[in-house]
Amino acid sequence: MAWGKKKEDEEDDIDLESGEGAKAKKSKKNKKGKGKDDEADEEGEDSKKSSKHNRHRSATITALMETRQQASDQYAQAQKAERAYLAKKHASEARTNYAETKTHFAEAFSHLAAGFRGLWHVIRTLPHIMAHRRAEGRRKAEQQKRTRAEERMRKLEEQLARDAERAAEEEEAEKEAAAKK
Repeated sequence: MAWGKKKEDEEDDIDLESGEGAKAKKSKKNKKGKGKDDEADEEGEDSKKSSKHNRHRSATITALMETRQQASDQYAQAQKAERAYLAKKHASEARTNYAETKTHFAEAFSHLAAGFRGLWHVIRTLPHIMAHRRAEGRRKAEQQKRTRAEERMRKLEEQLARDAERAAEEEEAEKEAAAKK
């Protein structure tokens, strides 16, 4: 269907290959069931119509059709080039991502292996670590006991010193009270 034409207009279109109009084709199809007289009358009409519609394409239409076809081909080539460019671009990004991911996984597995080796060493030396922690705890507890004992001794000595002073003051007060009597 040509641009801007309706189905009704198609009947009047020219058959470009044979040079005959669409109405002439219909009249040929209808000839089968008619007599000789009818055929003769219609041939006269067909010759008039065919001469009227027996035109070839103009150079302008041919040039426009060729231009449209070339533009269509160029558009198709541009789309194909665009798809190829995007595929190449996405493929290069994918290769880069694949290489980075491969490197990260290699590092991750090596770190995981190092982590398990370290864990194995920790498990193997866990009794020593626990013994060291217990020894540290004992040492701190002994130091705290010593500090508390020293604090108690100091307080006791202070208490004894105060008691001794009171006793000395009481004795003096008794001597003075006895001296006054």
